[in-house]
Amino acid sequence: MEKQERQNRIIARGGVSGHSHIVTGECVIEKSLEGVIIIAGKNCAIKHLLEKPFIEEGLEVWTKEHKDIFLTEGESYKYIQQVEFDPYQNAIRNVQD
Repeated sequence: MEKQERQNRIIARGGVSGHSHIVTGECVIEKSLEGVIIIAGKNCAIKHLLEKPFIEEGLEVWTKEHKDIFLTEGESYKYIQQVEFDPYQNAIRNVQD
């Protein structure tokens, strides 16, 4: 798997720690203005990994922040960015890790 394909598998980045939510296994990832669609194949999962080792060397270094999320083969999933309401700013913003 080349670097560009590994980079395309990143669906969300952490704010500070260098980790990302990365799709692994056999799957199709479609990105558009509407969001990210994942069509799951064999062994498809969303993993919380350190981004640099994954992009540079293909290594899956688990951050231990949460367990893998396994996706059912043949199913489609839409990734939706979590948002939160800040009552002090009276604003909705994306959740940051």
